[in-house]
Amino acid sequence: MKAENLISMILILGVLPITVIILLYLLQKAKHKERLELIEKGVDISSLPKKDSPFNNILMWGMLSIGVGLGLLPGYLLIEYGIFKDDAIMGILAILFGGIGLIGFYFINRKDGKKNVN
Repeated sequence: MKAENLISMILILGVLPITVIILLYLLQKAKHKERLELIEKGVDISSLPKKDSPFNNILMWGMLSIGVGLGLLPGYLLIEYGIFKDDAIMGILAILFGGIGLIGFYFINRKDGKKNVN
């Protein structure tokens, strides 16, 4: 294995995830510090509007991921069997199937009677 490949793998598999984890930790710490300062000033925390993060809805992200995966599979097969020569078909199908997954998520939430769809 070449040294350049090894360095690239270390950066992608090591440094990048650690950086993301550190940034998420700092974001959570800043949010906690802000709430503590509000409590010290006497502000009632329960009256603050709660901001829902789109990451809270695991079903939505799961259906999006499955849709993208199901889009990449036929895209790969279409290229492999020579039906399409351009690699853009993989991206097009990934976006299409991801959108279908999100539409499915919308209908599942609507069926359950939830009014807040992220």
